[in-house]
This record gives sequence, C-alpha cells and structure tokens, in this order.
Amino acid sequence: MARPVSQIKQQIMDSIASDSVLGTLLTSTSKRSIFGLFAFIIASAINLLEQLNDIVVSNVETIAASASPATPSWLQNQILNFQYSDTNPQTVQFLNFVPQYPVVDPTLRIITRCSVNTSAANQVQIKVATGNPPSALTSAQLSALQGFINPPYGIGIAGITYIVTSSNADKLYINGNIYYNGQYSTVISTNVQAAINNYLSTLPFNGQLKISDLEIAIKSVQGVTDVLLINVAARADSTPFGSGVYLVQNQQVISRLWNTVSGYIVPETTAGQTLDLSLNYYVS
Repeated sequence: MARPVSQIKQQIMDSIASDSVLGTLLTSTSKRSIFGLFAFIIASAINLLEQLNDIVVSNVETIAASASPATPSWLQNQILNFQYSDTNPQTVQFLNFVPQYPVVDPTLRIITRCSVNTSAANQVQIKVATGNPPSALTSAQLSALQGFINPPYGIGIAGITYIVTSSNADKLYINGNIYYNGQYSTVISTNVQAAINNYLSTLPFNGQLKISDLEIAIKSVQGVTDVLLINVAARADSTPFGSGVYLVQNQQVISRLWNTVSGYIVPETTAGQTLDLSLNYYVS
C-alpha cells in the first residue's frame, strides 16, 4: 500500500540526520531548505511509484480471482450453476477466458448434487443429480451438461476426459429385528422407517453408507431398545435385486461400508423387499 508523501519524506530526513557526514552539514530546520525540497520531490516520486504498483497488484489479483483454476471445487461450482432449458438452449460464452452465461437465470439451474473426483490419469469422474430429493437427469439434460463441460465448447480443460454420469439412486435392502418398548407399538414401524430414510437422505453426495451409522440411526428412535441386523445388501439401480453386495449376511458383517455408485441411496423398492416387510418388530 502506497505510503503518504509526508511519511516517505520524514524517513529521508531521518536518514540524512543519522548520516555521519550529511547529518553535520544539513542541519537547517527551514521548510524551504534545498535538501528539504529535494527530499519532498523524491518522496512525491516514490509515492507515485507506489500508487502505480498498487494499481498493478490490484489488476493482477482481479484477473487471478476471475481466472479458471479448474480445481475440483471450481468445476463443481460451475456445474451447480449450469443452466438448462427445454426450449431455449443455454450457451456459455468466454469473456476474458471466464465462462459465463449472457443472461444468468437461477431458475434454470437444475443440478442440486454434484461430486468431482479424479479417477485415473487425465480422467475426471463427475456424478450429478437433480431435484430434492435427488433423482437422475433426463437424457436430454445429461447431454446438455456434457456439452457444457467437454472441450472445445465447454468449460473443461483440453486433454482431460470428463466422465459425466447421472443415475437412479442405489438401493439398500435391510432385513433385521427391531426390539422396542411396547408403549410405542402404534408408531414404531413408521418412526423406524422415517429414521432410516432420514439417515440415507443426509449422507454426503457420493459419500459412504456405514453399517455402524445405520444401527445408530435406528437405535436413536424413541422406543427402540435394540436392533439386530440380519441381512443388509446394497446395489446400483441397474443391478437386479439378489445380485447386490452383502454388507451384513446372516448377522455377520461382511463389509462395514458401501461407496455409493450413483452418489445417493434409498431403501429397497423391489416389491416384497421394502422396509415395511423386511423389518421384524418385537416387544422387549
């Protein structure tokens, strides 16, 4: 930050006074002394130079702040700002190398969940979902998003392969025994199912389901005294029921967690395997 002229001049005058030679020769205290005027002129020039330096630094910082660093968080933020319209294609323009829409319309932002991960050399895995609760993008929406990301017309970096996916929710089958206080018999099933749904809905997008956390969510329901998980299996939506991965099998923990394939997960929806039929309730 540029120093005031008076401050710079005083520093010059202090340096003169402390010099073993000049300090004994230039002793006038007159404001019109020749060396004082020289000090003022030099201080004014230094002040002007420092102001110019401040302007340059400010300009560089402004450019740097608006540049496209292509970090995962930057890319995620750009995708969350993606705009889509069925009738009016939204085209990104690059102004000073910064991608932006000619007209910013938040009502056209359809992406509500997004994760960005480097999966291999020069490959970036992007998972997205729309709505709340989340769901998969339509084929038209996904195609538009790919065009928004992939070079040469998208915001992505040349030489990088972007794999963009949007899938229906993973499915979680839960078979177990719930032990509860009999005073809650009329509400226990509804409350346990609500707790499971709430736990799954609050998982970070593209996060992990943990068996220990699932048990805690169920045991935290008012009236529940204990829980015994007998069989717990997870699957991608495209995987048929019965071919999923067991996390718990015959009361034995096979795997303590499940990395979501689509990025999010819901209770099993296959007829006859839903929570209202796969959970058993016992008064204890």
